[in-house]
Amino acid sequence: MDTIKNYLETLFIEFPKTEEVERAKQELLTIMEDHYWSLRDEGKSEHEAIGAVISEFGSVDELKETLQFESRVEEEFEPEDDFNAITEDDMLEFMAKRKRSSFGLSFGISLCIISVASLVATQGVWYIGGLGAAVFFMIAAAGVGMIIMSGIELYNQGKPLNDRYVPREVQNLAKTEKEAYHKSFKASLVLGISSCVLSLVPVIIFFEYYYSALGVVLMFMMIAAGVFLIVYGSLYSSSYNKFINNRYYVHDDDKMGPNARRERYGNAAPTVLLIEKLYWPLIVCFYFFWSFLTNAWEISWLVFVLAAVFHDLLIGFLKKTYN
Repeated sequence: MDTIKNYLETLFIEFPKTEEVERAKQELLTIMEDHYWSLRDEGKSEHEAIGAVISEFGSVDELKETLQFESRVEEEFEPEDDFNAITEDDMLEFMAKRKRSSFGLSFGISLCIISVASLVATQGVWYIGGLGAAVFFMIAAAGVGMIIMSGIELYNQGKPLNDRYVPREVQNLAKTEKEAYHKSFKASLVLGISSCVLSLVPVIIFFEYYYSALGVVLMFMMIAAGVFLIVYGSLYSSSYNKFINNRYYVHDDDKMGPNARRERYGNAAPTVLLIEKLYWPLIVCFYFFWSFLTNAWEISWLVFVLAAVFHDLLIGFLKKTYN
């Protein structure tokens, strides 16, 4: 049943978050679930029933025509007077910068791993002396420097786009670009994970020939290569979601702009903003008050776990109540 719900969420992702749309989605979900159970009663398997239900409901365009929302979706989502909207050139420029910074961050992490390999490689070589330690610190320093610099760049790149409207054509371009990169992303994940998993092979092989240090060096080199591929591919691919998942660009989820906050929380946005300012400071105060009062430090940290769960429930309740 989760498959049907996820499919329906995907169908309705392009529609505005209005009461009319939510009501139509719930009605359609009820129809699809009833049809699913009727097919199961007829003897079809779970996968056969899900496939039949999904195939009988058309594409997004057919759904728009059926629900007669298409013109209203375009009107609501494409305001003509939003001169500060993100353009396709803005998105492409952002992704080009993101690519460079993702490479720098990934390479910096790999350098930190390689620095350990350099230290292992020089151990036991008497004529090198302190040169091995010097090389270790030099490579590690270069890696940490790249991580800090690239991390700052990654954070600052989205600031000029924050809370600006993402038009439909920019979303479509981002989807197209992400789909084009998907094969490369899958290849980087497969190669990266494989490199990390197989990194123990050199250790096992060279241990048999009493060159265990060389095996350990190769292990760290393979891990460095694998981590680079995984981090770089994941960072770059996920950056497209900034334009795909939201109608207003969100630079920092903890510091959302008024437009993005209103789009995410609807009429509950002012109340949610007030709660976000007060909730966690009050939780921290309660944590210290309870801990000092009862001296139960070994369990008082659970306050933060429970508070995180309650926070999500509270936000969900407010969204449902106000909208």
